[in-house]
Amino acid sequence: MKTFFTLIIMLACATNTYGSNIERKLIVGGDVVPANAKTYTVDVDIRWASIGSHFRNGTQDGEQIRVISIMNHPNYQENMLNSDDFLVLELEKPSSFKPVKLAAADDSDFKAGKWATTMGWGIDADTNGTYSYELQRLDVQLASDEACANFTTVDSSMVCAGGVLNKDTCFGDSGGPLIVETSTEGNSTEDVLVGVVSWGKGYTCGREGYYTVYSRVSSVRAWIDSITGGNGTCLS
Repeated sequence: MKTFFTLIIMLACATNTYGSNIERKLIVGGDVVPANAKTYTVDVDIRWASIGSHFRNGTQDGEQIRVISIMNHPNYQENMLNSDDFLVLELEKPSSFKPVKLAAADDSDFKAGKWATTMGWGIDADTNGTYSYELQRLDVQLASDEACANFTTVDSSMVCAGGVLNKDTCFGDSGGPLIVETSTEGNSTEDVLVGVVSWGKGYTCGREGYYTVYSRVSSVRAWIDSITGGNGTCLS
């Protein structure tokens, strides 16, 4: 059985920028994620994926699984506006961590105004910040497509969230999850991945009214399903 992991493009040897937009690399004003919490994060050097890690170096917890193939989204173009900013990694073996559910192709999981959670490691300010050794989390509010389009140039593969002073993702957090909690039958809930951290406008982080732009998972479900078999999770 083939094993896949879906994430935003984050090659160790490449930095993708467009104009004054920047890749997002840190959590500003976030909280430490408890060690036993679900993380849905992956640290990748392209040869290996560290899955479920709480610590940045990935060696004290989580799983290290070899990457055997890499598939870019066919519409992605480096140094452009980060449209369809995804790739899929094929792993050597399955992970024991339960994968997050992927957003439905009809975008029904995305609701403007709903709160979502993003996670990542990195410095805590864009000036004189320090990197976090432990995984950080931050709650952000989903913006409407209209508000996102009024803020910056986006397309249907993108979604905006955040915009609160000193509460942001920034340099180096690309590929981090944007997760909403949805209701299921029996009054239970489940986590759904609606986006992955992509880029931000300008060379700053945590500015009031400045959204982070995330890659919209629903927009590429058909492509992901064509690779994974369509079971609606990051791993198959």
